[in-house]
Amino acid sequence: MWAAWALGLCLLIFVGAYGCDRAVDHAVDRMMVPDVEESTSPELMREATEYGDWIVPAGAEVLLVRREIIRDRIYQLAVQASPADLALMLEQSRFPDVISERNPPSSLGTIAGPPLASSPRVERGQQAWYTSSAGEVMIRDVTVDVRDDTTRIIHVEFRGV
Repeated sequence: MWAAWALGLCLLIFVGAYGCDRAVDHAVDRMMVPDVEESTSPELMREATEYGDWIVPAGAEVLLVRREIIRDRIYQLAVQASPADLALMLEQSRFPDVISERNPPSSLGTIAGPPLASSPRVERGQQAWYTSSAGEVMIRDVTVDVRDDTTRIIHVEFRGV
């Protein structure tokens, strides 16, 4: 009987400590000030594309790159390209050919280009649990704003997990 009480007490202490630890982690994440940088600088572009194993073709125009670091890294790229450059970008970046037409979620934020709500067509795809050549595990999201027959605004996001 004494052993059952001791085991129960140990279990209660363990569960309480685990719950407190999770609450503390959540509170710390909320209090941390994110390190954010936005620019079109070649250095930030190189950092983002190396992190995500991403290739931007020479014919594409980089509109903006954003990096946010709290605990994990998040990189966002906004790129304007032709349909041919988009296809080349996805192929060279080894992104699976699973982009399909979808309504963008209302929470999807873009960093440059026109609002997605004004787009005639939006296509999205995701590559979950991608491991980069540097060993970084991430989720790679691609949202394509199909403006017209010749213009694509591509929103790419790499989120560390």
